[in-house]
Amino acid sequence: MTFFGRKKGQDNEDIENNSDSRHKRNVSTVSATQVLPKRCVYVNMSLPQADLDQYGEPKTQYAANKIRTSKYTLLTFLPKNLFEQFRRVANIYFLFVVLLQLAPMVGGQTDPFIAALPLISIIAMTAIKDAFEDWKRHSQDNSLNKSKTIRLENWVNVNIPHGQNSRLSKLLGYWFGNKNKGNNNSAGIGTNLKNSAKWTASRWQDVKVGDIVRLENDESIPADIIILSTSEPDGLCYVETKELDGETNLKIRHCISSTASIKSELDCERVSFYVESEPPHSNLYSYTGVLRWSDQSGIENDQKIDPVSINNVLLRGCILRNTEYAIGLVVFTGTDTKIMLNSGDTPSKRSRIEIETNFHVTMNFIILFLLCLGSAIADGIYYLKPKSSADFFENGGGNGDSADSSAFFTFWVSLILFQNIVPISLYITIEMVKTVQAYFIYSDVEMYHEKLDYPCTPKTWNISDDLGQIEYIFSDKTGTLTQNVMEFRKCTINGIAYGLGETDTTRGAKLAGNPDQKSDDVDLEAEKQLMLSEMAKLFDNQYISSNLTFIDSKIYQDLRAADRQAKAIQDFFSALALCHTVLVEHPDENNPFKIEYKAQSPDEAALVGCARDVGFAFLERYQDTLVIELMGQRKEFTLLNVLEFNSTRKRMSVILRPPEGGVVLLCKGADSVIYERLEKGRQTKLREDTLADLEIFANEGLRTLCIAYRVISDEEYNAWAKTYEEAASSIYDREEKIEQACEMIEHSLTLMGGTAIEDRLQEGVPECIATLAKAGIKIWVLTGDKTETAINIGFACNLLQKDMILIVISASDKESAKRQLGDALDKFFGPDAENKNSKHALVIDGETLKYALDKKIKPQFLELGKRCQSVVCCRVSPLQKAKVVGMVKEGLNVMTLSIGDGANDVSMIQEANVGVGIAGEEGRQAAMAADYAFAQFKYLEKLLLVHGRWSYIRIAEMISCFFYKNIVWTIAMFWYQIWAGFSAQYLYDYTYIMLYNLLFTAFPVMFLGAFDQDVDAKTSLKYPQLYKRGILQQDFTKSKFWLYVLDAIYQSAICFFVSFGIFQFGSSHPTGLTNNGLTDLGTIVAGSVIATVNLYVGLNTMNWSWIAFVVIVLSILSFYAWVEFYSVWSSIGFFRLDLILFSEVDFWLGVLLSVIISILPRYTVKYLHKSYWPTDTDIIRETIRKEKKFKRRRRRKDLEAEEDDKVPITGSGKVLDDSSFNASSATINDDMLSDNSLSDIPIVKERMIPKLPKIITLQKGRTASLRSEEQLYHMQSGKRQSFTGFAYSSEESSFEAFRRSVYKPTKPYLSRRTHQRSNTTTLVEEDSRKSYLSTTSLHRSQTLPNTLFRKMSPSPSRSPSPNRSQRFEDDRKLEGEEVELSIMSPSTPSYSPS
Repeated sequence: MTFFGRKKGQDNEDIENNSDSRHKRNVSTVSATQVLPKRCVYVNMSLPQADLDQYGEPKTQYAANKIRTSKYTLLTFLPKNLFEQFRRVANIYFLFVVLLQLAPMVGGQTDPFIAALPLISIIAMTAIKDAFEDWKRHSQDNSLNKSKTIRLENWVNVNIPHGQNSRLSKLLGYWFGNKNKGNNNSAGIGTNLKNSAKWTASRWQDVKVGDIVRLENDESIPADIIILSTSEPDGLCYVETKELDGETNLKIRHCISSTASIKSELDCERVSFYVESEPPHSNLYSYTGVLRWSDQSGIENDQKIDPVSINNVLLRGCILRNTEYAIGLVVFTGTDTKIMLNSGDTPSKRSRIEIETNFHVTMNFIILFLLCLGSAIADGIYYLKPKSSADFFENGGGNGDSADSSAFFTFWVSLILFQNIVPISLYITIEMVKTVQAYFIYSDVEMYHEKLDYPCTPKTWNISDDLGQIEYIFSDKTGTLTQNVMEFRKCTINGIAYGLGETDTTRGAKLAGNPDQKSDDVDLEAEKQLMLSEMAKLFDNQYISSNLTFIDSKIYQDLRAADRQAKAIQDFFSALALCHTVLVEHPDENNPFKIEYKAQSPDEAALVGCARDVGFAFLERYQDTLVIELMGQRKEFTLLNVLEFNSTRKRMSVILRPPEGGVVLLCKGADSVIYERLEKGRQTKLREDTLADLEIFANEGLRTLCIAYRVISDEEYNAWAKTYEEAASSIYDREEKIEQACEMIEHSLTLMGGTAIEDRLQEGVPECIATLAKAGIKIWVLTGDKTETAINIGFACNLLQKDMILIVISASDKESAKRQLGDALDKFFGPDAENKNSKHALVIDGETLKYALDKKIKPQFLELGKRCQSVVCCRVSPLQKAKVVGMVKEGLNVMTLSIGDGANDVSMIQEANVGVGIAGEEGRQAAMAADYAFAQFKYLEKLLLVHGRWSYIRIAEMISCFFYKNIVWTIAMFWYQIWAGFSAQYLYDYTYIMLYNLLFTAFPVMFLGAFDQDVDAKTSLKYPQLYKRGILQQDFTKSKFWLYVLDAIYQSAICFFVSFGIFQFGSSHPTGLTNNGLTDLGTIVAGSVIATVNLYVGLNTMNWSWIAFVVIVLSILSFYAWVEFYSVWSSIGFFRLDLILFSEVDFWLGVLLSVIISILPRYTVKYLHKSYWPTDTDIIRETIRKEKKFKRRRRRKDLEAEEDDKVPITGSGKVLDDSSFNASSATINDDMLSDNSLSDIPIVKERMIPKLPKIITLQKGRTASLRSEEQLYHMQSGKRQSFTGFAYSSEESSFEAFRRSVYKPTKPYLSRRTHQRSNTTTLVEEDSRKSYLSTTSLHRSQTLPNTLFRKMSPSPSRSPSPNRSQRFEDDRKLEGEEVELSIMSPSTPSYSPS
């Protein structure tokens, strides 16, 4: 992106190329003008007779301003929604089956409503969802259509029919006898009531073409309006186009010069003119029109012409800012406005799994056909058998009068019988699951950008599983990988470079170990202070900002020299302060010297901001005057012309008249464009030096521009100005004529220098790219930057690495491009290539890419790009971006993702399988056209590796399980046909068939598709290699489908034959009823199938939670609950079936055996597969499981150790007087106390537990020396205290003697360690009695029996004590071994027994 930064500022050809070919309404200005008739809008003038109909009304009917973005109306909803739903082949099939059941010979006794109920339910649920979504659109439309604006009333708009002259009234008048065909308003303004017009509030939907509206500050524009006048003296107004293209920067718009005096209603009544406009088209950045007016109607020769361009138009959806009011003429309304022409539907995208599901559906149709055909053939054979039960029990036997007719009818009856093999609820389930997945993506707080208040927003919900299969990512650079927040870092003036400091690229190169990358090792803060002091010696810069990005004190040293270089510096920064279109804002009213610039691109704001900080501040713009302060001196320049930037020109110029007189042209643009227009034969040395500096800047990852000027004579300018005015006034080919006029003046330039701006990398981009590369994803960067800049940015963001072999392709013609591509393939990937295992990266520029995309050369380019790890395409156009994406997507048949932030990325985004838009500084047009939108590139990592991978795994498993469960259900009925003579007899009750997919088995598979996950998000990011399964499509394959089909056939056989074997002879019930009927058999088979398929889905669920358990159990129980409920009704053959079956052991035994035998093979295969042939996912899941198990064991040991760390204490809880105890921290458990001592105990919170004394466990066979009934005596101050634990005494000598008399260790003491101990609360538990006491300054090392410290409760505030692992090991050794416990106090010497 060049300096002007407006990636959307393309010419007509670029816009047309940028638009997807499926947007048929997007046409260029030229083609629209040539194909469609021009539009004339009259103000206070009579319409020409040729434009009037027979009733004197305008022939042209313009679109109403009432817009409707919804898909349906009340009248069209039902037919249109049904048409859209029945475009699905499966729905047509189910409708055909329902209609088939209406035939008596085929449908039999089936109730048509019951037969149609599943299809009706699916259609109704989908219709309700569509209606709700459309209702929200209707609500938004109504809110917008009823918005208020100010319109001129009591004034005749001659461009539209009026009341009695409308065509409807004329038609009614004709039929009722009023056949007057005269024009009651032929004069147009003759019916106006002079001096009666007034501004009146009106709704947007009432605004018409030709109306005059008055827009107030901060008001949205209701239609496309030509600006007639504004409140500003220079006719300017400021507009925010955020709703149109997402850009937040204000833009300048101008009124028509000849109408600038229109201020009041009276002025609107008196003015007389008409606008000759081009037809409506979708190009947001182009408009061509002419305003023609005259003081006297009918005088053609005296008419004045004013050109109207896009800079004179306010588009619908924009907002007027910083302007009191603007008066305008409406030229386009409703669907003719540019915003509506650009709101065409995004391309309809279908996920790869959805497309591949057609194979599964087709295979199910084939299976269905084979089942029906087999049943028909078998029925014909049974019909021809000489002896059949049908001969005795049925009239004629079979379904027809002959074997052929019987087989024919059996085929269609079997089609109805086995119809559920094609899952009717699959599509609605997939939509519901993907809706849940979209909600999870939207709700992920880790992809929420707080600064912009923007979450990750899914816009296309049905392709979430594609996110888990992406193999190629195509990324824009500026604003996508970088922040698009520009910082002026360096410049070259008159061949001398200025600017210090490192860039992200140089820092990245240093970290990567690139020895060729040099950087400035300077103290920037010290240099900044030196620069400010040097500046203060020359002048006082009151407008300098606090955030300086350009630092170099040398520039002020050169300025002080007052030589030729000083003059060059002044001219250079003066050009930066004047050559722009920025707006000045004063954010702080109390500080007039604080200035902020609002520009149409961050580049331009950075250039003008740097000039301000250096001392060349742009202060204000009023009318045609630019005011700047040059090193403390205020100067005013007259602005004559602005030659604006576009993507073809790649430059912008301003023509000024300095206060000293004369005419000067200032131009800034890309180096290639500026160098072509420099004066021939001059500045040879300067050109070389400047180009060398620019190359150095580019190698540092900086974006470079050149600055040049030209002094123009007044005669040349005056002649050129007439040519330019004629070109600007042209209604046809205006852009081309303006470009030709600009070429006439932008030549023979004098080079001044160049600028270098850093577009810093976004946070987390290098890490994200590195992770995506580990996941097996290849990244192609498509940028408009120079090759050197793109390469260095590639190194900075980890796209290119130092161990890669860089292949650079740069050709000037087709043959050269073909030769270089062929040589690269042979050299690096041919049979004789060296370093075949090395990583390669391809760099190709836009000119070469133009040839590489040729049909004959494209295969070579694609093959070379496929073999490279990374590809960088430089200087590419929007059309080339889309072509590259299409080439890879179609040529390699891989899943692609495009990500960008600007309007020139829209075509690339729409071409890819998945389009992602960055909502950032560049605007949000890319985000609006994308399938997913978020604020930072780094969020792509989690979107793909977590949500995308989960969605792919879930959808793949859910669809496979869906087909499986329907095949089990259907094939079980086929087995029954063997005993039914293949007469297409129902095995199940029809309510079972109806509820099977709606209730009995719907929720487990839906839960699997919405919530299942193999590993958590943290693990998915830790092991990005797991993503490769999606790239290789290993979770949704044809072989997996057939394995599920075989499993389903086996399980259906088990469920039927086990049940049939148990119930074939029946049994008697105490009530006299038997269980050998068809209903009983169908119920047990149905119960077995439902339990089996639900548990099978659970077996394939990788994340078993309590919710999954509840869903599966309730789904199984729902069938038995339905049988219980359905048995209450006195239906024939079903009444009280629950009493017959549920009380039989055989019924439950049959269900249990069927489930076990059905699931066991699958379980065995899964066990063997995970044990001996595990996938990467299985290995990682096992690793995580062991880690969790180890952590639980470690936590349990920590708890046990903390229990062992408790100190025994006194039982009475009486706080001692000794200073070594803290009375306020004592805590006693009630179980340790007698009733009469509770009132004396202060209860406080637990304290930190210190490191423990050393403990000696007793030998085996020795009884505990301290029993619950025993008491130890603590002597202090002549008082006795009883307790049930063990306590320390402050009287060391007496206590030690008493202790030794009670405890006699069996082994000598080991060496003891002591450490400090602070206030703690300890716990001892023995015989279900607990005691807490704060111990302070206890300072002796003791040897205690281990029995005192068993089953001790941990302290919540306890931190892990040191050397705990040693104590764990000691605890496992033989009893009698010592464990150290040491307590010290800094105030008292440590004690060690002798």
